Amino acid sequence: MSGTKPVDDDKAKSLVAEEPDEHKGTMKPIGGSRSDHWNDILGNQALKTLWTAQSDEKTRNRQINATVAALAGIAPRDELEAMIAAQLLGAHNAAMECYRRAMIKEQTLEGHREALGQANKLSRTYTLLLGTSSKP
Repeated sequence: MSGTKPVDDDKAKSLVAEEPDEHKGTMKPIGGSRSDHWNDILGNQALKTLWTAQSDEKTRNRQINATVAALAGIAPRDELEAMIAAQLLGAHNAAMECYRRAMIKEQTLEGHREALGQANKLSRTYTLLLGTSSKP
């Protein structure tokens, strides 16, 4: 006999789905959904792909505004397109950072090759994602 207690069914949590028609979707241009909960999460996921460690506040604000503008410019029509859009931004941001690191003057030959190799992989991923996001 184990020392753990059996799960009490009365305390089990259940998922409560909200009625989709009750959502405003004011942030739909960036997340493609009528659910602003979704749009907020997706937008923040895209923002977390930014390389802001060495950015001052003004630059960080520009990066954030540019990312939100990019999502709005891509104009995802639904949640799936929004996920692809966020991944496009993430792959782009990571690839550009790898290209930047490859070009550092003091970079070793090994570091240069590694950074360019990663940038190449990320660029190919970007291209594949771009192909899946074609709008009719």
